[in-house]
Amino acid sequence: MDREQVKADLECISQKRPLCPGETLATVLHRLDAVTSEAGLPERLKHYLSRRSYLKALEWLENPDTPHRV
Repeated sequence: MDREQVKADLECISQKRPLCPGETLATVLHRLDAVTSEAGLPERLKHYLSRRSYLKALEWLENPDTPHRV
């Protein structure tokens, strides 16, 4: 997993960063979906990405010790 790419993609999805030139939202979503199936992905991150809880995934990437919120 390229942590910085995942973080950048999550920031695009949450509108904290503009899409890179030539990219579409569909491209970013496809890349995030692909990360979900990677081996060795931390369970909490996998949980958030598989459920498309992108804000929670971004929060977790910024601070993995953040408690899970419902």
